[in-house]
Amino acid sequence: MKTKIFLIAILTFAVQSVYSQVENLNSVGVRTLIPFFYFNALNFKSDEPGFTRVDLYIQVPYTQLSFVKEGNYFVAMYEVTAGVYDSTDRLVTEKIWSEKIILGSYSESVSRNGSNISSRSFRLVPGFYRLRLSVQDKESKKNATATTDLNVRAFHEPFALSDILLVTKYSEIDSKKEVIPNITNNIIFSEDGFYLFFEFYNHSLDTNFSLNCKITNAKGKSVLEFNTPYKLSASRTPIFLKVGKNEFSIGEYVLTITARSLDSIVKGSYSVSKRVFSRWVGVPRSIVDLNKAIEQMIYITNRDRINELLKIGDEQTKYEKFMEFWKSKDPTPNTEENELMDEYYGRVEYANQHFSTYQEGWKTDMGMVFIILGPPNNVERRPFNYDRPAYEIWEYYTLNRSFIFVDYTGFGDYRLINRDFSEWFKYK
Repeated sequence: MKTKIFLIAILTFAVQSVYSQVENLNSVGVRTLIPFFYFNALNFKSDEPGFTRVDLYIQVPYTQLSFVKEGNYFVAMYEVTAGVYDSTDRLVTEKIWSEKIILGSYSESVSRNGSNISSRSFRLVPGFYRLRLSVQDKESKKNATATTDLNVRAFHEPFALSDILLVTKYSEIDSKKEVIPNITNNIIFSEDGFYLFFEFYNHSLDTNFSLNCKITNAKGKSVLEFNTPYKLSASRTPIFLKVGKNEFSIGEYVLTITARSLDSIVKGSYSVSKRVFSRWVGVPRSIVDLNKAIEQMIYITNRDRINELLKIGDEQTKYEKFMEFWKSKDPTPNTEENELMDEYYGRVEYANQHFSTYQEGWKTDMGMVFIILGPPNNVERRPFNYDRPAYEIWEYYTLNRSFIFVDYTGFGDYRLINRDFSEWFKYK
């Protein structure tokens, strides 16, 4: 049996704003560049021959929904549309459903820790598909979409593994299991570690197996690895595997489970992988590299302060000092949300998405002005002409200022021609 490796891009989200131009983006829009929803599409062996069961999980944060007070409760509703398309872009199957959330207090409705999870199952013939998702808030009509490739596996091998589901909470009392899935794929490492859920399928005569769990960082270096022996004689075995406490830096990782037989009948191995993220509490989700996030503070503090933070060798201490800086600027220190930090890094993310050229968007002149001053009130765009390059004029009415960006190269590298680095030009 040859080694099988499946790296599934389980979590893919693409929030599409109704605003296409920078001048139409408001401060709330910048702060809410966090995903409108998260999703996991997971392969499991179906009980029906010739088919695979794909379980789709959708998680929508409360902060992305518009709650309406109805009596003593706060109510929000949203609609989900999930379509599966084949290689010819033909719709194979589609499911549409609505979710209603009823909360007892306003504080719950605006909590960054609150969210709603729903799920649906699809019965599909193994093959390659495209999954298209749409979620719309019923009150505000705000809509977000996402698409991803979907590799539906057949599970014909002598033994195999389903896809991996992260678990936020797992407990078992009197043989009753309480399982809360983690759809964000953000692993928060606590003293108790965290759990993974997957299924093991055995069509062989072997019964003794070893499951290897390995986590590698973005550079491919292993940061955690352990083996667990199992006696797996059933054709289908659900497994909750605990990953113990470990020190992980903020960033992206790949988690891989590899099954190997300890008996002599079936040779080879079977692996499944999942991309996961390590985030620290209170840090915007767009931050995946703490050192880079510190570098990006150049528009809100001085270089000496940045170098001071970067020189801290201990990762935990660096994180604490980083958070201390932003806590000192929190306009609402008694709440769990730091609006200034969220908006600042929301602007950084927007700049990277819209102004990147040969360098990252936050380093460009347009990115600099956008991060410091936010969206302009008006933009005048002039395309390339034979006697002059393309240029844009950003107008800020409340500041009585205009900024002119010229694309001298013709490759979208707009340069600011009226620079002003006086003190007032720090983040507003």
